[in-house]
Amino acid sequence: MDGEAASQPRGSMPGYMPLATRYLFRQLLLPALAITAGLAAVVWLTQSVRFLDLIVNRGLSALVFVQLTILLLPTFLTIIMPIALFCAVVTVYSRLISDRELVVLRAAGLGPWALIRPAMMLAGVFTLIGYLLSLYIVPTFTRDFRELQISIRSDVAAVLLQEGRFNSPVPGLTVFVRERLPSGELAGILVQDERNKAAPVTMMAARGGLVATDTGQRIVLVDGNRQERSPDGRVSFLYFDRYTVDLALVAGDAAPGAPDRRERYLSQLLNPEAGISDKFRGELRSELHQRLAWPLYNLAFTLIALGPLLAGEFSRRSRWARVVVAAAAMIAVQLAGIMLTSAIVTAPLAAIPLYLSIFGAAAIALWLMLGRHLRRIPPQAPDGTAEEARA
Repeated sequence: MDGEAASQPRGSMPGYMPLATRYLFRQLLLPALAITAGLAAVVWLTQSVRFLDLIVNRGLSALVFVQLTILLLPTFLTIIMPIALFCAVVTVYSRLISDRELVVLRAAGLGPWALIRPAMMLAGVFTLIGYLLSLYIVPTFTRDFRELQISIRSDVAAVLLQEGRFNSPVPGLTVFVRERLPSGELAGILVQDERNKAAPVTMMAARGGLVATDTGQRIVLVDGNRQERSPDGRVSFLYFDRYTVDLALVAGDAAPGAPDRRERYLSQLLNPEAGISDKFRGELRSELHQRLAWPLYNLAFTLIALGPLLAGEFSRRSRWARVVVAAAAMIAVQLAGIMLTSAIVTAPLAAIPLYLSIFGAAAIALWLMLGRHLRRIPPQAPDGTAEEARA
């Protein structure tokens, strides 16, 4: 940095400032991307645990597993990116203060605006990406995730009910299939249903098949019997020619209805269909403001990180105290946003303090950095030059 600065003529400040901006921007870009990638990897790992059982016990392919987990990432990126940007700004500017690079830049004539410009440029890029994610990519990927789930359920015969094995699609339900015929029909079926602990049921059938209905997956048993044990120990038999069992393979497995709030685009959130409940309408309103407000945290958190660090004179001794103040302010604004977003479901006016908390925190941080500078700007003479102070 010092070598680059030295290569500039002393009187050519307009050429120096873009150079300093590029230098600071490069210093911020890589840490911001690295922290974002690291946090995204942690979230991806935690979410992928939910689907490991599908691979280990239910024969789901690794490719489908990766698709399921990747489709969840955009939802979390809108939350991760502002936090990652805050961490990058605090880390980089704190190091620049420790290395006295910011002191050199300020001594070379750079004002507060020039020092914060690179961070705000990066925050602007992150904000645009955040809106792209929240307004288009998140609803698109959420719909794709739901369609992939439905596809897995429709292919349940190949994924869950493997021949020659005792399959347990859900706790309390065990299904054994001796053979799958070339026609797709199942032969030699045993079903042990203990979802009702008080009255376990055993069903056996010569053959059967899986069918998809409006309420989920079912198995049709043909030519078999049903044995039920009552609480007093007696066993009752029912012989049937045809019997249907609701497998309930996945909690909430039902016919697709109205799009979920996360599946809706901006126009659908602004103009929901008639006939929905007041509670769901409130959830759509909360989702709308979350989509619009949360990308703004990229700008707000950047200013919150810069405000305490760049307020007043640069000092190594007070650096960590300023970092703590910035972190506490960021956490407070984030928690306020979470609570207010939830409150919008039942109180629409909670949207006002939501945006006030974002813009208010950003304005306070700006004042910390620029307030002293603005008060020191000398009055301008008619010819555009500063008037000299009179003795």
